[in-house]
Amino acid sequence: MGSRKSFNAEVSRIKFKMFLDKFSGRKIVILDIEELSLIPYVLPIYTILKQRSNSISYYLATHYKGNKSLDVFDIPLNRQFNVSLSRYFSQADIFLSPHIYGTGNENSIRIHINHNQPVKYESYQKNDFVNFDIHFLTSPLHREQTENTIKKYDLEKSNIRLFDIGYPKSDALMQGKYKSEEVLNNLKLNPDLKTVLYAPSWDEGLSLRTSGREVIENILRVENINVIVKLHPISYSTDEGPNYQFYTGGVNWVEELSGFESYGNFRHVPVNDIDPILSASDVMVTDLSSVALEFIILDKPVIYIDCPDFFDKTLKKTYSNFGDTTADFVRNDPKANAGRHVGTVVNNINKLPEAIEKCLENPGEHSAKRRNFAKQLSYNPGNAANTAAEKILNLLGL
Repeated sequence: MGSRKSFNAEVSRIKFKMFLDKFSGRKIVILDIEELSLIPYVLPIYTILKQRSNSISYYLATHYKGNKSLDVFDIPLNRQFNVSLSRYFSQADIFLSPHIYGTGNENSIRIHINHNQPVKYESYQKNDFVNFDIHFLTSPLHREQTENTIKKYDLEKSNIRLFDIGYPKSDALMQGKYKSEEVLNNLKLNPDLKTVLYAPSWDEGLSLRTSGREVIENILRVENINVIVKLHPISYSTDEGPNYQFYTGGVNWVEELSGFESYGNFRHVPVNDIDPILSASDVMVTDLSSVALEFIILDKPVIYIDCPDFFDKTLKKTYSNFGDTTADFVRNDPKANAGRHVGTVVNNINKLPEAIEKCLENPGEHSAKRRNFAKQLSYNPGNAANTAAEKILNLLGL
């Protein structure tokens, strides 16, 4: 009974604040930041909206109310609430989420902007996809995947709208704002050495969970390089969040990898924003992470660790309801394979040093294939946040 009263009181409190906002003629936008790792996908849009209009009141939906990481939004604590409440606020004009599982009120304009490029599955799940009125598309590849989703579920006559926006998170990277030497100096790494980045995805069965330490040990066998590890943002989920076990396997990866800090050329960088590191790295080692597609846009070589456990087990368990997702499709189709067809696939982790040395000696080996594929990977490069903000202002009539 107490929790129900508390729930009702919280909903009423937020509704009253929104009522006052509406009464004063302001528009209301809910930013859905379910996990702290989603901040970089929304922050660039929010920043431009704040610059362009002072007629919007912002609210934060999150599992981490009051967390210091959310201070970048400058949204008061009394305008933050749990993600489960968003569906109750019909006063909101826009519900903006980088998470396909976000759920806004049906009277709001519900906008989904992907937090990654297409990877790992054939289509979105229907029950999640239709929770949004508008999908902000990151790239031609994303449009192809999304249009396939609409056809698959016979949604051609629905009111779902698609807009070619781009990838706001990568604007600064595409604008060349990061300087490799500066990034490496800040990490106290030698800027004269080549840099190898290990950036795995998070799923059960992929390289981090099955053999992460062994992967790093093999990379460190290569002489005269810098080694940076940057895990998928949700691999850094804390045990205070409801998805900790699912996202991390119950492992505190910062502690797990701390022993490698004894290597002077090694850095583990557990931050949300990977873009500066992408700019400073020469070769990426991954498994099936969409961040590989961002590296491909930069025309840099990617090495993919093949992960049979993921293809044989996890796909069936986690992604069986995502369209006609099969192991063959995810391995080979550009809409799901994270660019494996334009990179180097390694089936034996012990062969990693050899593959890395080859990429460092001849980084242009697959350049033509990468550059051709990159044409499908980005709308409005360097200007996506502006494009998104302009569309939102238009939708709000501002």
